[in-house]
Amino acid sequence: MNVLDAGTDQSAPWSVTRDNWAEPPGLRWSFLHLDEVLATAPIAASAAPVTLEVAPIPVLDVITPRYDVTARIVDHTSVEQLLAESHTDGFLVMHHGRIAAEWYAPAMAPSTRHLLMSVTKTVVGVIACALVEDGVLALDDRVEAIIPALAGSGFAGATVRDVLDMRTGVRFNETYHDPDADVYLMEHACGWRSPREDVPGSLREFLAQLPRDEEHGGRFRYRSSETNVLSWICEVASGQDLATLIHEWVWAQIGAEFPAHITVDPTGVAVGDGGLSATLRDVGRLADMLARNGIARSGAQVAPPWFVVDTLVAAEDSRDAFAATNSPTGMPGGHYRNQVWVPFPDRSVFLALGIHGQMVYVNQQSGVVGVKLSTWPTAQNGALFYDTLGAFESISAALDRYTHQHPVTHHQELR
Repeated sequence: MNVLDAGTDQSAPWSVTRDNWAEPPGLRWSFLHLDEVLATAPIAASAAPVTLEVAPIPVLDVITPRYDVTARIVDHTSVEQLLAESHTDGFLVMHHGRIAAEWYAPAMAPSTRHLLMSVTKTVVGVIACALVEDGVLALDDRVEAIIPALAGSGFAGATVRDVLDMRTGVRFNETYHDPDADVYLMEHACGWRSPREDVPGSLREFLAQLPRDEEHGGRFRYRSSETNVLSWICEVASGQDLATLIHEWVWAQIGAEFPAHITVDPTGVAVGDGGLSATLRDVGRLADMLARNGIARSGAQVAPPWFVVDTLVAAEDSRDAFAATNSPTGMPGGHYRNQVWVPFPDRSVFLALGIHGQMVYVNQQSGVVGVKLSTWPTAQNGALFYDTLGAFESISAALDRYTHQHPVTHHQELR
């Protein structure tokens, strides 16, 4: 069976192991059935799900640029054709809280949970900032004061703010598919791969042995270890495990319609850097909440009132720290704040991103949020990243034009 055309078949089309689930040819099946592959902790749906209004708009007809890996435009195509050609599993566009477009590959349905990879990081960032707002945490708290087990690690001396913005001096190599890179070794520790003799047997043991090679508070370096420490901080400060925090502080508040789940390591510790699986619409509810300055359609203030403004404005040196990174970001002039990507220096657009093609797009000015869940064969693909961001930008521009021309009437053809 060709997994990319798996339809509604719920059985694994190949022999799934902890060492091949995140690789072709079975990548899509695994991303949609991760709780059948790895150990997970459940996250309950909201007791009061928020109904999303559907107001169809033909955004899939919008013409959007296609890019090469240097961000040079090489062609144009419809959004719908882009979805078909970019390993898309689910695609959602909301305009001022209404579902404008919703698209699923044959293997996925509205109730199907999809692995979000590092979109999980943004959820953890929201929780951490909510705990700060609640007085449970302070941004200038030292990591080792909260977690004494990290007193002898490279995280000692770093603040919660350093960890939130990935600006600690901890040495961690995030090179994907390199079996000797730290991010790969961490997968062994967290249960995403089989145990390895030279790697600690749990996520927290792994984090505690990471060294420091730079000063804290310096340049931005994207490292998944930071979010796992941030999750640990949130758990210790609140006295709750991460699955409970996600349910009580986010899922229940946004009115999530479906349960989610998050992978856990051999000791039961949740993988906060990328283990969350959720449905397309519930991710849309999350994005819509962020577009509304942290206020969910339920009326709950989920992210603090200052979260989005602080994310967009950031610190005085955030852009310089971002520009000094040792890895390409594809976002010149952008920055990273509160576990959120800000791609442009002068616009109210921000992103949550995950490898293999996960993107959550929020454009406050246009009132547009978008979610694209995918299974790219490789962890990263510069051209498809630019294609996806470009598609959401094209859709936002088309909706802006239409709204100005037809402020009240029903939606017609968009170009």
